[in-house]
Formats: sequence, C-alpha cells, structure tokens
Amino acid sequence: MAYLSLRPWYRRYKYIMASVVDFHHPSLGVVRGLASASINQFLGIQYATLAGKWDPPILSEKVTTPLDATKLGPTTVSPPNGIEIEFGQIQKALPVPDLQQSETECLNLNITTPADATPGSNLPVIVFLHGGGFAIGSNAWPQYDLKRIVALSAAEKRPVIGVNINYRLGIFGFLTSQELESQGYQSNNGLHDQRTALLWIRKNISGFGGDPEQITIVGESAGGVSATHHLQSEVPLFKRLISMGGTNLLMPPLPQQVAESTYKAIVDRLGLGALSLSERVKALVQIDTEKIVTAVRPGDPVMPTLGGALNLKGYTYTEIHQGTAGQLDLPGRTWCQEIMIGDCQFDASSLEVPNDYSADSYGTTLQASILTLMINRSTEGIAVAFRQSLTRSLGSSEKADRVLSAYGITEDIPDSDTFSGILKFANDIAFFVPVFNYAHCWSGQAFMYQFNEPNVWDGPWKGRANHILDVAYLFQNYNEHLPEPQRRVAVQFGKDLIAFASGHAPWAAFKWETGDLYSRVYGGRVPGTSGTIITVQGPEPRTERSKTIFDLAAIVPADELSRAWGSFMAGF
Repeated sequence: MAYLSLRPWYRRYKYIMASVVDFHHPSLGVVRGLASASINQFLGIQYATLAGKWDPPILSEKVTTPLDATKLGPTTVSPPNGIEIEFGQIQKALPVPDLQQSETECLNLNITTPADATPGSNLPVIVFLHGGGFAIGSNAWPQYDLKRIVALSAAEKRPVIGVNINYRLGIFGFLTSQELESQGYQSNNGLHDQRTALLWIRKNISGFGGDPEQITIVGESAGGVSATHHLQSEVPLFKRLISMGGTNLLMPPLPQQVAESTYKAIVDRLGLGALSLSERVKALVQIDTEKIVTAVRPGDPVMPTLGGALNLKGYTYTEIHQGTAGQLDLPGRTWCQEIMIGDCQFDASSLEVPNDYSADSYGTTLQASILTLMINRSTEGIAVAFRQSLTRSLGSSEKADRVLSAYGITEDIPDSDTFSGILKFANDIAFFVPVFNYAHCWSGQAFMYQFNEPNVWDGPWKGRANHILDVAYLFQNYNEHLPEPQRRVAVQFGKDLIAFASGHAPWAAFKWETGDLYSRVYGGRVPGTSGTIITVQGPEPRTERSKTIFDLAAIVPADELSRAWGSFMAGF
C-alpha cells in the first residue's frame, strides 16, 4: 500500500499563526473567528441556553452581532483533573489551554472549516461526541481539536467541516428520579443537550459551508454509547455514524429503580432526606455545585436512564444482531444510511486501574465512573471469585467452565494472569461483540475496523492498543509525537474517516448475507505488522480477537455472557 507523507501538509499547518476573520453567516450575521492559511475556526458558539443547571436546554435563536467566536467557551461542570485522567489513559499529554467551567454557559460548540468554505459550499460535516464515561470531557480538550483532520481533508481534496460539542456530564447531566421529574426536571439532560446541538447544527451549518443532509456523528467510548442512543430518534439527526469503542450494548441505560436508589443515596448524603418532596427538590437545586458534586461516590451509577422524554430503550445483543431479519424498534435504521464501527484491541484497559494510579477522593470517584469503570473487587484469588460469580449468573458450573477454559483461566495460575484473561473476556463481550452485532444490523452498509496499533508511549499500556488510542490517532493531534510507522496509521485512519463522511467506501463493506465479513485492521502486535493497514475477510488471526468469543457464544449466548460480566463487575 502506498502512503502520502504527512509531513508536507502538517509542517505547513503547524507553524501558521491564526489571525482574526469576520465571516458573514446568512442568519447569524457576522461571526468573528480565527483563520490560518488552510482553515477557519469558530469557537465557543452557544447552541443552547439553560435557565438553571438542572433545566432542559433551549435551542439558541438570537445572537449578538458580531458574534465573538475567537476563544473557547466554558466547559461543563466536571472534575478538574479529568483531562489528566484521560492523558493517563493515552499516556501522552498535550499542552492544555486555560479552561473555565460554567453551570449554565457550557452548552457551546466549536466549528472548524476549510478556509475557502462559503455558505454555498455544501461540504460534509463531522460532529464529534467525546467520551469520558459521562463524567469527564470537553470540546476544548486539545486531543479533540478538529483543525488537523479538517486540514487533512482539504489537502486530500475532500474537504469536510468539523464540529465538536459540550454536553452536561455527571450529576447535572444524568441524575434523575420521579421526584425531579414531578418538579419539571427531565432525565438524561446530557443526551438532550447532544440532541439540541445536532438540531442547531442542522439548522445553521449551511451558513458555515456545511450540508445539513450530510452529517456524520463520531462518538468515542461514552460518545459512541450516546450516538447509538440517538438512533432511537424518530427525527433524522445524521446520515452516517462512526462508533469508536462504545455502544449502547456496552453501557445500557439504567433501570428506573437503579436511578431512584442513586438519587436517594445522594440526597441523604446531602442531608435532605427528611424534607418534603418539593422542599427537597428545591433545596437540591439551590445547593452549591461543589457540595453536590462531592456527594457522588465511587460506584454511584450516574448515566443515561431508561424512559424519560426521549423514551430511551435498552436492547439485547440478540435484537441488534438479528436486526436485518427480525423486527427491531430502532428508527435510525431508516435514516442513518451507513455506519463505521470498531474497537481497540485492548479497550478493556478502561476497566483496569494501573498499580501506580493515585488520586484524591474526587479523582477516585471519577476514575470509578468512567465505564462504571473498575472491577469492584480485589485481584487476590480472583480466579475463584470469577468462577463463583459466573456459576451464579449463568446458573451452571459447566457454562462457567466453558468461559474459563476459553480464556485460559485456572486457579493454579498467578492472579495477574487470571486478571489478564478476565480482561480479554471483557474486551470481547463488552466491546468487540457489540461492534460485530451492529455491523451485522447494518449489513452491506457497515464498515468495521479493529485498531491494533500498540501504544508507543511509556506507561502501563505501552505495547497494547488501549482504550482511547484510536481517537488519539484519528484527529492527528499526536502526530509529531509518533514514530513514522505509527504516523502513517494515524494519517490513513484520518483519510478513511474523511472518505466515509464524504460518502465513499473507505474499504470493503461488511456483508453478512454473502459472508464477506470485511474488516480494516490498523497495525498489530505481531512482529512486522506495526504501522500497517490492511483489510481482512472473516475471523482472521490479524484481528486478534474474534474466534474465541464466537466459539464460546455458540454455546453460551452473548446476552447471557454480557449479563454475567455485568454481575461480576457489580461485585456479585
């Protein structure tokens, strides 16, 4: 395979200083942004207003002209060390801009366009939803900056427009209860924020040169979970979807009883339990933000919840896998034309806290919530605990033994080896199988990938393709820190996204009906495969993960395995 060198366009871009530009938007008026030779950026544009930190988003209609979009807007309320935690996952930090948080001025977005884009350009649009377990993240984080991917698209003669958004996180984004709803405070604020941003983009992006009918949503981790939730919308929100290391099978919406239990625990910690319903909600809304946030403890599930105004549903592995043949209540299958979906070879790194990890209680709360994140038990004697948990969940010691045998787990091996086998199982059932099932559901319109390029930076996951590494490569923001082979992977990954968002097949589609199970593999741990990009067909050794779980799921259904994994994660 031939590759175009990253260096020429990247070096040109790197040293260009931005200047101020006044862009004339047909409905917003003059929008003042930052310009370089190849791109323009319009930062911190408010897409919705909030009457209060718990209130529903209201689509922004009016702006002051000229609209100052020359600096990043406030981030949503989240732990201040969130970016350090994510850099800890990537194992490489970038310079961080001065970031401010706001309870009510946080719903803003950044728009990046080619420098020559005009209101009549009708360019494809990519919208990025960041991850972070619904607890951390921001459109202002440097690893998510879209200027380099947009610059690459211009260099490739396939220009696109990039948009990344903020949405409410943690307790203000997802705490809910019947009490809150009875007083007018809806559930799933964070998802409502995202939906409102998508509606704002559809309404206004043409004025920046984008095509509102050619929107590709790109979600990583919890952002991918969110993107797949939005497929339940009756109203078309985007034409294409890219899910990276996260689907709503990985993190299904919480049952109402779990949300109620979390709400009760938090209001009790705040000393509000003895108040009447209306007094309790009023007091909760008025309590200082820092006090509310610190009331959340490790293990408190504060994530999307079933029902609500969005009527959020949960799905089984079987329903998604059989979607092409069965009756599946998923409206997005009619309006989302194509999907591109994949995982990292070691996405389960998000379930493991390195031995040298340390943080205060606030950071620990956050770390524990980034996927419900950690396995809730000691690793000492973990083989016995895993066997017992599987036996209870699967209702059969024989089924439990099947899982243990498939992943080489026995009671006479070191605990560290047992834990490694458990994480391999977790990676397969929680990350890879959902990727395969969604590809099956969009058969013929799905493009599946596996990101196997090992992490090159020092840290506990060096040599492994850990969680988040694919998005770190995708947006080109680490290219100067990568060796040449890995830089080639980053550039090709970016080109593939650009092709997909532009309506071109980046590689052969996954076609279940004909048995053409194509997948793109980026890099690999096998000697000589780092820095390579190939397209393979079917379960093949280079994918490094498919055959074991499929052989196992032929005996123990994936839904049973998923429930068993969830029970083990919860400590049962």
